[in-house]
Amino acid sequence: MDFEEPEIRGTIREEVSKLVQSLPTDYFRKKDKSKQFPEELWDLFAHNRWFGVNIPQEFGGAGLGLTELSLVVQTVAASGAGVIGGNLFTVTSAMVPPAILKYGTESLKRSFLPRLAKGELVCAIGITEPSAGVNTLDIDTFAEKRAGEYVIRGQKVWITFAPFSDLILLVARTTRKENVKARSQGLSLFLVDMHDPRIRINPIESLAMRPLLSSEVSLEDVSVPEENLIGVQDRGWSELTFLLNNERVSAASLCLGTGDYVLRRAVEYAKNRIVFGRPIGQNQSIQFPLADSAAKLETARLMLSKATWLYDTNKECAIEANIAAYVSANAAFEAADRAIQTFGGMGFAVETDIERHFRDLRLWRTAPLPEQMVLSLLAQRMLDLPKSY
Repeated sequence: MDFEEPEIRGTIREEVSKLVQSLPTDYFRKKDKSKQFPEELWDLFAHNRWFGVNIPQEFGGAGLGLTELSLVVQTVAASGAGVIGGNLFTVTSAMVPPAILKYGTESLKRSFLPRLAKGELVCAIGITEPSAGVNTLDIDTFAEKRAGEYVIRGQKVWITFAPFSDLILLVARTTRKENVKARSQGLSLFLVDMHDPRIRINPIESLAMRPLLSSEVSLEDVSVPEENLIGVQDRGWSELTFLLNNERVSAASLCLGTGDYVLRRAVEYAKNRIVFGRPIGQNQSIQFPLADSAAKLETARLMLSKATWLYDTNKECAIEANIAAYVSANAAFEAADRAIQTFGGMGFAVETDIERHFRDLRLWRTAPLPEQMVLSLLAQRMLDLPKSY
C-alpha cells in the first residue's frame, strides 16, 4: 500500500464537497422530516457523473477503482449529507456495476452500464426475507425457468430505495432447498425491473434513513428475461459473496464520513461553547472522548484503505471489508453519541442535526449484517474457531 495519495483523490474531495454544500443547510433535515427521497442531491451527482466513478470509460464512467468510490462516499457523508447521501452509492455504484461487469453478458453491459454511469437508474438489492433474516441460504423466493424467461414469486423485506428504484438486484432460489446437496447451492442473481406491476411495495416506518424508505417487496409471478440472469444459474452464492464485499466497503465509507462530520461539529461546539468562563473543550472530560473517537475513526480508515486496496489489486478482501464495516460503524456511532454529550441539551434538538446522524448511524451496527454475525465470521476464519451457527 502506498500512502502517498494521487492528485485525483484531492480533486474528488474538493469537487464532491462543493456539490453537497451547494444545497441549503437545512436540506437533509427537511428530507428527513418529510421522508422524501433526496432527488436534488441525486441529480447533482448524476449530472456530474459521480455514479460512474468505478465504471470503465468505454461505458461512460471514469474507470477508477473501489478506493476512489469509497472516497466519494466518505466525502459525501462528511460534507453534511451523512448516511442518506453516502448510501445513494451503495447499490447503484458499489454493487450493480461490478455485478454486471464480472458476471453479466455483453448485452447487459451495453444496456445498463452507460445508464448507471449517467445516474439514470436507481438500484436496490433484494436479499433479506421475513422468514430467513440474515440466513440468506434459507430464502424461499423462487425463480422458475420457463421459455426464454424466469418467473419469480416471493417476498423481500427491509429493501432500501424500493419505492424509488428502477432495478433491483434480486437473490432467488432456482433450485429448491430440498433438492440441493449443499445449502449454498441453488441460488441465482437477477436484475429485475421494479416498474413491473406485479411487484408490490409497502414502506416500513422506521427509526433511521427515513428519506430512503426501507420496504416490504412482494413479487407475484414477475417475468424476467433470461438474459437478466447475473452469472450462472444455481451458482449465485459465490457471486453474491463477492458483491457483499463491496457492500461492506460502502457501509464502512458512509459511516466513517458521517463519523467525521459529527466529530467535527462536536469539536467546533467544544471550542465555542463557554461555560463557567471557559470553553468546554478545555475540560479533559470533553477532550478525551473526542480525541478517542478521532483515533478510532482514523484506525478504521486504515482498515478500509487496506480492504479497497486489496479489492482493486484483485486480492481477497472479505475479512478486511467486514472488519472495516464493523469498526467503522462502532466508531462512528460512538462519535455521534459523544457529539450529543458534548452539545448537551442542544444535541437532542432537531436543528443541530446531530440527533439525526445518531439515529442513522445506529442502523449500521445491525445492517447490512449484525455485528454479531461479523464477529462469528472473524472467529471462524481468523481464529479457526468452530462455526457457531
